[in-house]
Amino acid sequence: MLLGTSGWSYQEWVGLFYPNNRVAKLPFYAKVFDTVEVDSSFYRMPTKSMVKGWEKATGLSFKFSLKLPKTITHDRRLAGGAEDDLAKFLDVIKPLEDAGKLGCLLVQLAPSFSYDEIGRLESFLGLLPSHIHFAVEFRHESWDRKEMWDLLKKHNVANTITESPIEFLSKIVVTSSTHAYIRWHGRGKPVWYEYTYSEEELLPWVDKLKEVEAQVPVTYAYFNNHYNAGAPRNALQFLAMRGELSEMQQKARTRIERKSRRKPSRITDFI
Repeated sequence: MLLGTSGWSYQEWVGLFYPNNRVAKLPFYAKVFDTVEVDSSFYRMPTKSMVKGWEKATGLSFKFSLKLPKTITHDRRLAGGAEDDLAKFLDVIKPLEDAGKLGCLLVQLAPSFSYDEIGRLESFLGLLPSHIHFAVEFRHESWDRKEMWDLLKKHNVANTITESPIEFLSKIVVTSSTHAYIRWHGRGKPVWYEYTYSEEELLPWVDKLKEVEAQVPVTYAYFNNHYNAGAPRNALQFLAMRGELSEMQQKARTRIERKSRRKPSRITDFI
């Protein structure tokens, strides 16, 4: 399993995960985790020079997973120029592929993108290069059907398994023979990501991950609850629950636990 967080450049992590502002964030992060999901690529396509900088700042075995730009998934809704945008994006991130540091590319669909637009998704899946790992994250419940899982299997694209307030997304449905993709979003209301998981809440995922890992060679897993450094805190906690903490990870976890003060979740604010 490759486990990390969604993003690394959060200023609010300084003093909790990052010791101080003098530390270069990505090189420090890459000494603690072996992968990261680049969330910023969803909002703005990175430049090739920026991508080369990421590659140089990390170790040889480090993996970058990236979200496709929203111009492809949300604005164009996988059509009307999406093919050209995809080609441009793949060219921009080529330095990661050439260095063997490209993980999985996430196709996160809009909440309004329903099964009625299956034709768009099917056509888009046909454009994806087979040598790169891809995953699709659904947000509309109409996709929860066997026909959808069969389509993803046909193209060897992973269904994104998530932990979030949307219950059907947490179903263990593995659709790729080569990789799986998991995201923990948090259970905050109204902001999912403003949440820190308890050990009790994470415990069921220990067995869930074992079930997934038994089916595929590679599992990408990312904590996206970035508020108050919840993501690195829970990622390190989860590794500890699996008995997999390295010395560097233990030091990072000790610092977070010592300095952090867990903020009450939106769920408990009104209890």
